[in-house]
Amino acid sequence: MTTNTKKNIVWAIRILVAAVFVLSAYAKLYPSAAMGISSFETKYLGSIGFDGAFAKVFSRLIIGLEFSIAILILMPFYLKKIVIPVTIGLLTVFSIHLMMQVFGGDAGNCGCFGELIPMTPLQALIKNLITIGLLILPLTKLKEGLTEKKNLHAIFHVGLLVSLLMFVFIPQGGASNSETVEVKSGESEYSIYFENIGKENKILCFFSPTCEHCMETGKKLTELKAKFPGMMPEINILFMDEAENGSPEEIKAFFEFIGAEYSYKVLTIDEFIPIFWKDKNFPGVKYLYNGQERVFFDGTEDNEFNADKLMEEIKKEY
Repeated sequence: MTTNTKKNIVWAIRILVAAVFVLSAYAKLYPSAAMGISSFETKYLGSIGFDGAFAKVFSRLIIGLEFSIAILILMPFYLKKIVIPVTIGLLTVFSIHLMMQVFGGDAGNCGCFGELIPMTPLQALIKNLITIGLLILPLTKLKEGLTEKKNLHAIFHVGLLVSLLMFVFIPQGGASNSETVEVKSGESEYSIYFENIGKENKILCFFSPTCEHCMETGKKLTELKAKFPGMMPEINILFMDEAENGSPEEIKAFFEFIGAEYSYKVLTIDEFIPIFWKDKNFPGVKYLYNGQERVFFDGTEDNEFNADKLMEEIKKEY
């Protein structure tokens, strides 16, 4: 094989790998930056324990890193010593996580390509191993076809600039900047979803049907219903649609897990974000009395769902 042939093959590998990383980054922003990254943070990062402000930062760093790798792998700087080895290392780390998911029996969408291209952990693992294999070739059998220049500043500047742009251009507070709607007693902005939610005391939940924290919170609410049958208010749930078809199987599995079924509505991601994701995180539980908010739990950190605190608020009406 001639040197020119090796160079052409190496270029083909670099272009292919760059395209994969661009697709991966873009998929996490599909169908829009606000909706895509919110789904990535809640459904995928949330499932592995990354919540709140950390998830918002980590998600943007991951997307920025993917775009940076795509750019740097097409540039000639320190490919053999830094760019390709670091890329292989990152793919190896991700592959170990995917391997744990595979052995754990997880067959859901791993989120590598977001909602654009649903992919199981096993499929993503195979994709990573193939990519690693392709990247090893320019460092071994095709090393004569890979030339590089020394310029650490270029690598640093590309990585820093792209990462900063992620925080500038990707919304960090949800898809809507609309002001909070003022609601009079006995009325509710949620009446378009549940007719009687503005009357007496009600509980409104904001859940994703595959969010483990949401499922655990739903289970706790069911336990409270059993423990305080005459006191617990009616429970209503707004689900964020993850599958663009109402997520029927996910919702069925959700109710089976929590041990009860409640009145619910399914909203598309773009409908869901303005009423919840502006400044909240899954799971969300709001206690209303005559349409007025008494307490609103969200996330898994400082303001996470607290059954005792909820019951304290409910008992004030008795």
